[in-house]
Amino acid sequence: MAFIRIMMKIEYDGTEFHGWQLQPGARSVQGEIESVLERLCERKIRITGSGRTDSGVHALGQIAHADIKDSEFDRVENGLPSMLAGDVAVTSLSRVEDSFHARFDAVSRLYRYRISKEKHPLASRYSYILPGSHTLDVEMMQKAASLSIGENDWKAMAKEGSSNSNWIVRVIDANVLEDQSGWTFLIQGNRFLRGLVRIWAGTLVRIGSGSDSPELITELLENGDRNRAGASLPAKGLTLLEVRYS
Repeated sequence: MAFIRIMMKIEYDGTEFHGWQLQPGARSVQGEIESVLERLCERKIRITGSGRTDSGVHALGQIAHADIKDSEFDRVENGLPSMLAGDVAVTSLSRVEDSFHARFDAVSRLYRYRISKEKHPLASRYSYILPGSHTLDVEMMQKAASLSIGENDWKAMAKEGSSNSNWIVRVIDANVLEDQSGWTFLIQGNRFLRGLVRIWAGTLVRIGSGSDSPELITELLENGDRNRAGASLPAKGLTLLEVRYS
């Protein structure tokens, strides 16, 4: 019986999910997709994502792979997108080489953190609203973002309790953009530690508000002092935009 490997590009609104990873008694993106695959193929099929996203985090370009029977491809291609709940979608599905691995073959991931200057009901599920009448200095935050680029130890900006063998991350690009309604933080790296982007975003807000200088980023990367980093911002402002492969 011939099996094939498929790759899925997945978009989801993370508001009602307890993250990507399958977990007992809680709704997850992985669990939602696996449940539909089981109904289509009448057996359990495990999917592997490019990485985990925490509870409340969104994705435009999550990637996952799964192994199915060759004879099941048309059924999955046609049925999976239409049978998923409204807050998750498989936007593309294709055959790939048997050796393809959604997580280990990824060379970079791009995240966006969005902050709004004031309340906007149609965007409030996907952005953090800056409290009060505060504003942020975009030039200071841009300088801090540029200091994030390179290969460094990111222990100071990773969530405590993470079981990592090391804390080294190579940041390929980082930037801050301002528009009329708020700020967009962008960071692309070869890997991401648990909670890193939300703590990094909180640190940029601390710098942009004038509480610290852009050089705080360099200090944190050199000394690993989590107590000097900014607060972890709410999950709803974070979106996984893209996963790239060589």
